[in-house]
Amino acid sequence: MRPGPARGTNVSDTFVVTSAMTARVDGRELHPVYGTGALVADIERLCRQILEPHLEPGEEGVGAKLEVLHRAPVAVGETVTLEVTVASVGPTSLVCEVLARHNATIVARGSFEQRLVQLERFREETAARREPHDADG
Repeated sequence: MRPGPARGTNVSDTFVVTSAMTARVDGRELHPVYGTGALVADIERLCRQILEPHLEPGEEGVGAKLEVLHRAPVAVGETVTLEVTVASVGPTSLVCEVLARHNATIVARGSFEQRLVQLERFREETAARREPHDADG
């Protein structure tokens, strides 16, 4: 990984919760609120924005550890601000702390760790884990 990002580097996004972001299981809406699945996707997106400028050619980041405490609902049509801040950087890892707010309420907090891998080795490992498929099926 290229030098950085520095501890304390942050990025944020403010957005309106849409019906596509609601709590869902098997495509069925459970509650018309910002779902944990959408929250996790947004966390990964913002943490990735911090990591990408520091990747070397042939290097890739993969999610390694996620901790999220989803504390309060946010209804469709309401605004959420999600902020991620670099907590630590290692030779092969980046950990970001996460805070999501709706107005003055903290609706979620947690951390996300990305590990750095060599892309070619990662592809080889992925291929080696595939189940053999029948030539007819």
